[in-house]
This record gives sequence, structure tokens and C-alpha cells, in this order.
Amino acid sequence: MEQYIKANLIKADLVEIDKKFSENSPLKDMSNMLFIKHTFLTVANFVDFELTIREIYKNHSELSKQYKKHSQEYDFAKYLRNKFVGHIKSELIEKAIEWRPELRYTLQRVDEDDIMFVFNIFILETAINTYVDSEGKHKIFDYGDTDLIYPPDLKAFMIFLTNIIRSAISYLTELSYILKQDIDILDPKEQNIEHWISAGKTEFKFIKK
Repeated sequence: MEQYIKANLIKADLVEIDKKFSENSPLKDMSNMLFIKHTFLTVANFVDFELTIREIYKNHSELSKQYKKHSQEYDFAKYLRNKFVGHIKSELIEKAIEWRPELRYTLQRVDEDDIMFVFNIFILETAINTYVDSEGKHKIFDYGDTDLIYPPDLKAFMIFLTNIIRSAISYLTELSYILKQDIDILDPKEQNIEHWISAGKTEFKFIKK
């Protein structure tokens, strides 16, 4: 039951993000940037969750194949979460300043929403460009450095985002169907008083890392 609920929590976030991107230009203001950051957070949660349910692949190998098809892209999204969202790495900021000298000349305008939106774009594309192998070749994109102000690069990045969001939704939909088969789905009209008695005895404890 816990896995079923977790799968649907992650899926619900991705569905809402996909809806947001379908309705609006993906990179136009800070509101949209927050959705992009939440995409990385949610996909990272999805990657971590997938590790916990792999036993199910013994009887559902097609689900494993479905995940592996996009696993490299999912790992890339988790990398962006780790470097740009979950933690703002000092090394990333230093490299962004080198990559985008404009940052040096707009420090006096950091209280302006539009400027901070641009800061986020520059730092995001810096994080994207650091995802390279030992030979400096990008692990996902087969062109040169990503410049999100350049329309073709922005389009490629948004295609990447759309693919990981929708493929994850598809995976979680299938996983939820499988998990549901082993859950005792209760009838709301026949509620068991014991569940409410147990609820009244709940003792909350700090959840450790």
C-alpha cells in the first residue's frame, strides 16, 4: 500500500507539471523556473523510488525495460537536482560566473525578478553543461555547449524534459496498476472502527534521515 501511494504521489506531481508546460511557455519567468526545478526534484524522487521496487521486475520484466529505456535521462535530471536545486554547489556558481560574464555586471539588480530569472537560466545551463564524461563529452546531448537563450538549444532541452516527464508518468501508471492487484481496496461504505481506534493511538516520532 505504501508503494502504491508513493507511486501516485510522484505521478500526480508529474501530471501537474506536464499540464503546466503544455499550457505555457516553459521558460518565461520565475514561476516557470520553479516548475522546472520541481521537475528535477520529482524525477529524482522517482529515481530513488524505482530502486525500492525492483523486486517486482521478477514477474514484470517489461516494466524494467520501460525504465531502462530512459534511465540515463532520469539520472541526468537527478544530477541537475543535486547540483542546482537540492544543493546549490559553490563550484557550479563559480563555473557559471566564468561561463556567463553577464552575471558580474548585473549584481546591482538582484532584487529584480527578471534579472533573477536570467541568473537561474545561466546557472541551469551551466549545470547542464557540466554533465560530461572524462573526455568532456556530454552524456546526453550530442551537440556543443547548451545555451538556453538560443532557441534550438532551448527546444532540445524542453524535448528532454517532456520525454522524461511523460515516460515517467507512463511507467508509474503501469506500476500503479500492478501494485493495486495486491492491495485490499476497502469500501468507504464499510469502514472498520478499528482503524479509527488505531488512529487515536498514533504517536509521532522524528523521522531520521
